Amino acid sequence: MSSLTDYIRWYADFSFYEKPFNEVDNLVLSTLAYYQFDVKRPAAVRRCCTNSAAKDSFLKAVMDSRRFGSLMVSEYSEVFSRDTGTQFAAMMFHLHDNVYYISFRGTDNSLVGWREDFVMSYQMTQGQKTAVEYLERVIEEGGEYFVGGHSKGGNLAIYGTCHLSEAKLRRVKHIFNNDGPGLCPEVSDVTLIDRIKSRLTVILPQYCVFGKIFEHDVPDVRIVTSSNKGLMQHDIVSWGVKYGKLDMVSSLDPACHWIDDVTDRWLEDVSPAEREKLVNSIFDSVQSGGADTYTEALSGGVDGAEDLLKNMVESDSLKTVAKIPEKALFGDFMERLRKGKLAAFINANQLVEGIIFVVIGVLMLIFRQWSFQIIITVLLGGLVLFQLIYTIKKLYESHWDFNGERVRFYIFFAMLAVFAIILVKQQAIFIVGSAIAGVWLLVTAYKSFLALKENPEKDFAFWKNLVKGILYAGCGIFIMLAPIETLKWFVLTLGAIMAIDGVCTIVYSFIQANEKYSRKYDHIKEKVRKTKGDKES
Repeated sequence: MSSLTDYIRWYADFSFYEKPFNEVDNLVLSTLAYYQFDVKRPAAVRRCCTNSAAKDSFLKAVMDSRRFGSLMVSEYSEVFSRDTGTQFAAMMFHLHDNVYYISFRGTDNSLVGWREDFVMSYQMTQGQKTAVEYLERVIEEGGEYFVGGHSKGGNLAIYGTCHLSEAKLRRVKHIFNNDGPGLCPEVSDVTLIDRIKSRLTVILPQYCVFGKIFEHDVPDVRIVTSSNKGLMQHDIVSWGVKYGKLDMVSSLDPACHWIDDVTDRWLEDVSPAEREKLVNSIFDSVQSGGADTYTEALSGGVDGAEDLLKNMVESDSLKTVAKIPEKALFGDFMERLRKGKLAAFINANQLVEGIIFVVIGVLMLIFRQWSFQIIITVLLGGLVLFQLIYTIKKLYESHWDFNGERVRFYIFFAMLAVFAIILVKQQAIFIVGSAIAGVWLLVTAYKSFLALKENPEKDFAFWKNLVKGILYAGCGIFIMLAPIETLKWFVLTLGAIMAIDGVCTIVYSFIQANEKYSRKYDHIKEKVRKTKGDKES
């Protein structure tokens, strides 16, 4: 397999008159959009590109070639604004006569650019608006235009062209989306894709993730090989070329289907408002520390991680993140369980919830530490059994495509191995169980403190939630740090707390029922009194 750099060297001496523009040229020009240019008036690439080619084999090949190095560049536009969250750049390459290629830059190293990528999932970005304005300005009557870009640049190419006026769109000969996401259906009118579908080519690496986000039904989709592995295949310079054309394969790598499936399910389950909260909590935290690039953000250390966790807790975004591993392991099962009739019945009837807590608390008081071990063993065994059934189900749906579903098998065998180790090792069940119990108790405490925030009135519910939050938080922290010798006393304490919590919940459910009945009764009495008064008058 040859590389994009090899292609540039092969075609170095051919102009676009001698060897007409093709889809590989589109990859080269989309890559060039990532470089900096100083363009005050039309100038050749080798004269106006400000990056050094000394350690960049791709750029050196471009500079040394007649085909690309002598290409004229004009209409260079770059917008970078932390205030509006915009990282945008576009330029126009003069192929020959009145034929041009308009290239949109993808995401660079800046946090502004990365944030803009995620913002696309819940609202129209300033970069998308700018792309439309740019195309409306530079496209002129009499010219023929190719439009393209890589990653976010590919999204801007399709967003900009499908929102063009009819007169401008007639001048666009073809559009290339090189592994870029499509239009978010909650944000954009996706039917606008029909305006450009016949002129749109989507090029994806064999292991594709980004180009499958908000995917559209496009007839011309080409899958290309890559010299990289996994997610790194997103790097456009790694894509393969064969005999001057794309080195294509017939299908995507089955291993990426699992990630695509998890991503699609997560996006379906997480609302635009939840996505916005999550993005703001992450990037506000990272950028508040003074980081401007993701490299600087990754060097933030413990303090940066602490601030990030704090922001995610305050914005209630942890549960949004938690849906990612949930979707990976259980698909839609947990969501259906939460929205099922049983869960709805328990949530709507605090009496039932209280009875469940009392029963569990009493069982823990009776069986002591054995109840803890039994619950954890049954829970983990159930997860392993569920993963086996779910894997077989997905395998059946894929017509027994073992290669395509191998990631699910890896997950199942990993879970089975962990479960076996827990059963064999003496303290393993305590360590794993402590982690699970600790997380559950801290989440329960967190929900109780949230209830305080929503209802600050100091009534029975207020004091119940306050005490519950403090006790469960203390138990959660203790079980994560305590030695196994304290398990019996911990289970006795937790059992007593859960039993008391259950009783308090039952009492509170009766108080609420009595208040509801009193309001209804008062309403009826008032209605009878009013009716009686009307008759007497």
